Amino acid sequence: MFNGGKESNTFLMNLGFEIVGNTIGMTRILQAKLNKNSQLEYTSKQHDERCPQCKATIKAMLERIYGEVRPAHSLPYGVSYEDYANSPLYSALKEVYLALQRFRGNRDFIKTHSLPPVDYFIPNPGFVVEFDESQHFTACRKLALSLYPKDIPAKFNIDRWIQLCLEISAEDNSPIYRDEQRAWYDTLRDFAPIIRGLKPTVRLYSNDCQWCGLDPESAEDRAWFEKVLMSGMSNWDISTLFDPEPWVARIIIDGFWSKKPEDSVKLLNEICDIWGNDEEIKNIRAHFLMTCGGFLEFEWPHQVTRDLIGNFWNPNPKALSAILGAAEVALQKVLTKETLKRLARLTDYLTIGVDSSKTLVSTTQNYIHDPHVELVALVDTQTGQLYWTGKSYPTNAQQSGLVRVPDLETHFFSLPNLGNIMVLGCHDLTIFNNRNMDHTGSTRKTLKNSFRMLSKAKKPSIILQHPHTTHSSHTWAAAWELVRSELPSVKWFASAGSYIAEKELPPLEKTSVLIDTKQGGSIDFIVRTCF
Repeated sequence: MFNGGKESNTFLMNLGFEIVGNTIGMTRILQAKLNKNSQLEYTSKQHDERCPQCKATIKAMLERIYGEVRPAHSLPYGVSYEDYANSPLYSALKEVYLALQRFRGNRDFIKTHSLPPVDYFIPNPGFVVEFDESQHFTACRKLALSLYPKDIPAKFNIDRWIQLCLEISAEDNSPIYRDEQRAWYDTLRDFAPIIRGLKPTVRLYSNDCQWCGLDPESAEDRAWFEKVLMSGMSNWDISTLFDPEPWVARIIIDGFWSKKPEDSVKLLNEICDIWGNDEEIKNIRAHFLMTCGGFLEFEWPHQVTRDLIGNFWNPNPKALSAILGAAEVALQKVLTKETLKRLARLTDYLTIGVDSSKTLVSTTQNYIHDPHVELVALVDTQTGQLYWTGKSYPTNAQQSGLVRVPDLETHFFSLPNLGNIMVLGCHDLTIFNNRNMDHTGSTRKTLKNSFRMLSKAKKPSIILQHPHTTHSSHTWAAAWELVRSELPSVKWFASAGSYIAEKELPPLEKTSVLIDTKQGGSIDFIVRTCF
């Protein structure tokens, strides 16, 4: 009956419940260490983003790296856009300010004569570090960020900050202009240092890491922290695990992924570097290299309207053709001749998740009403030939917006020396889950039965699934178990997904996810992101 968030929380509080926010975030478990018996120990405690020790640890890390650090430091900067009239960024600042005034009609939100203190100022080499808690991610902040010039230097991922504004959607109406005020001061903290000759402001998100778990005396932790600061949260570390005689290689994203073409092609090439030069795996060739769902994102084609789509469950073929065309253009930017040449030395086929842009990650609980599509491309690395399929079994929360791929035959491919293989989008695997089968509705039940009958007829030897997220080793367990019992032809199967979740997975659970989402050996490239 409720839409969630504040509406539901208010109802529950009126009944006497206490509401505690989920503040675990994407916690990096930094307490893992080897004890005297070389057995892994770790902690995974509930952690509050307002933890004072986190802020103290960040200060200590900055001091250990840069020397002097000034917390809560006041810089001599004005708070009116007119104070920056002689700057090339003046027009952009003015546009943000006027947009915030118009947004909700709160026009008088500047209440000081100078910019309120920044979280940390590092005099040498001269930059600001801001520690953003959830209250900063508001609709007003999203509006301001969306108006930043495309070429503004930034030491944080602006697109990701916009995404966090959409997901968190914080509100603070005490006073009524508080969100506009906070968004404007944050904008000035991004613009003013650049205008006044400092280096770009670094922003850290409070829930990206259990910051108090960092050890300022650890060279490894300091190196990781400095990399986060200098990369603007736009880099990654890659570790590799492999089994004897692997048939598949998987890219496992541990954290947020940007989905940008430039990051996608960069990561593919870095994996080629590692794979081609690592003494232990450089001579191992896999049949497939897999990515997660939504590894690459493209803009929705403007000519594809709801009227053109018609029925989302059985969309107009012209609409689907236009969407595939836009997806292929985006994919060709990633699969350059040089990248394909490098991949061809290591694997026969690449399967890559390609989504249209949308405001939320595809999960069972995220309601996505805007038109969108979730595709998977099978790429022959030798020839560059593309074969497309896409999600046919949407979640209940997205079925009003997902342009479904209705042709179930597109999920099956006959490949030389491998026989028939099945390629699935993330939720498509749930077709092999009997939970709520009798209550799922006639349309969904018919689709499940049709797909399973087709699978028995095709007798695939391999299944490749491309989830957007995998929060637990149990997420897909029931479906894979039914695959084993219903499809004895399947020799190998694998999922490649992301660990990004409402809470950090403990290290042992991550290991379980890797083991329980495959049958047969694999090379796993685990990409811990710093976005």
